[in-house]
Amino acid sequence: MAFFVVRKKVHWSDGDAAGIAWFPNYLGWFEDAEEELYAAALGQPRQALLDGARVGLPRVEAHIRYDAPVHIGTELRIAIDTTLENPRRLRHTFAMTRQADGVRVAHGYVRVACVDLADFTPRDLPSTVVTFVERIQALAAAQAEGRHEVPWT
Repeated sequence: MAFFVVRKKVHWSDGDAAGIAWFPNYLGWFEDAEEELYAAALGQPRQALLDGARVGLPRVEAHIRYDAPVHIGTELRIAIDTTLENPRRLRHTFAMTRQADGVRVAHGYVRVACVDLADFTPRDLPSTVVTFVERIQALAAAQAEGRHEVPWT
């Protein structure tokens, strides 16, 4: 499994009084990585895909394991891979490392359901989302070979 990677600099507003990243921000950073992945894989923002298909992708489960502290000013690499769990669910797997020394600071996953926006009932993922998942490994390989930029969030 290869991961698509984005970069993130931890800012003052991301931290607490001790100068360490505040734990809920990690979920937002994972969401930012997911947004960049949609843009790279489909050439459009995630919201355009959702609006066009009239679906929602609510999070139904999230898990993070914090492995090491992240200080304000740290540059991170956030890696994401997405798999189809079944025709109605995605799983985004994340790993976050410090750019300077490669130490893993957090990892986890988010499970996502697909619902029809008209009545919020479960439905199969649109074919565009399946295409999105199929393109991830090629994008990750292109990044690893230097053929695709590693974006900043």
